[in-house]
Amino acid sequence: MNDSLILEPQRLTSPTVKVRRLGYIAIIPSLVSDREISPKTLEQNLVGWAKQNRSFLRLYSSKLPVANIKRSPLTGEITNPDAARRYLETCRELGFITKLRKVQISKIGRVISIISERDNPFELSIGKLFIILKRLLEKDYDVLKTIHKILLRGEADEIDFFRRELQRILSKKIEMAAQMNDFYLIDKLKKSLKSIQSWESAERYYRENIKAPRLEWMLDLQFLAFWNKRSNTFRLMDNLDVFFEKEVMSYEWLQDIYPYIFSKFYSGVFKKKMEHWPNLSPKEKIGILENLLNNSMQMFKTVTDLDRISADEFFEYSLASLIQNNDIAAGLSDLEKDLTNFVASGELKFRYVKTVSKADRGYILRI
Repeated sequence: MNDSLILEPQRLTSPTVKVRRLGYIAIIPSLVSDREISPKTLEQNLVGWAKQNRSFLRLYSSKLPVANIKRSPLTGEITNPDAARRYLETCRELGFITKLRKVQISKIGRVISIISERDNPFELSIGKLFIILKRLLEKDYDVLKTIHKILLRGEADEIDFFRRELQRILSKKIEMAAQMNDFYLIDKLKKSLKSIQSWESAERYYRENIKAPRLEWMLDLQFLAFWNKRSNTFRLMDNLDVFFEKEVMSYEWLQDIYPYIFSKFYSGVFKKKMEHWPNLSPKEKIGILENLLNNSMQMFKTVTDLDRISADEFFEYSLASLIQNNDIAAGLSDLEKDLTNFVASGELKFRYVKTVSKADRGYILRI
């Protein structure tokens, strides 16, 4: 069995009717930065940031392809610490921050905080969009795929279909986990399955905690061509199904196939035709990699290790940066293979030290 398959339950449990704008998720790591901060202080800071940038949210919301109900408030706006807390929890579930007693930025959170943003922070830059969508497909794929099916088919009984589809997906994952004798994972999947079957006020829970936030995320991701909230009708963007063809999502697909799928789907956003990394010449690759490495050494350096950076941070930053700044789509395996070869040949004056851990690729040193 492919050990890159994601058999964990892929459903974010923290989103509520309040967590609707991805722009807030994208800005949170920048508010944390390289420090430890108490959750309460971060909540207050996020509320303050939201008030300062309310005009940007209003402008962004007015441009969305939505026919709103008259006099509706700004969707997803953070106006108090409770709303901020909900966004922070979703940000944590997506892996952009970690929280024990204090909140800290994660490796991927540091990457998204460094990728440049547009003048309006709610209009996600293509690099930030690339990172957030990738995390959503990793952490919430089972739900997003099912919501996409519901919108595509126009299911009459959405709640029943959603439950049956999630139960089918989780049952399949339980079977696959059983083949691996992974009893911890089996137990986790069964608990997730049980929670779906035991919703209280099922209609309201589905409407507010499942459907509402994800439809708004789809707007931010440019998945919806139009949404008439008055009649509750939708028009999906063409070729959206390319993100939801996998029965079970895999890390291999996210790392090596997703960048090319992403660049094709969002082709209209780029200033010029996208290049694919494997098609570049060795000379072009060396020049780009050297620039990425030097930038990464500057941005990700620490006080204790000025010439050493995390390989995970480097690769995640590089994939997003290539998309945003160079109009180049690259799979992580191709990028890693070329880095390894050019380092070994001495054409890049760096050293790449790999680890055997799946959770940590290793580190890169300047020599």
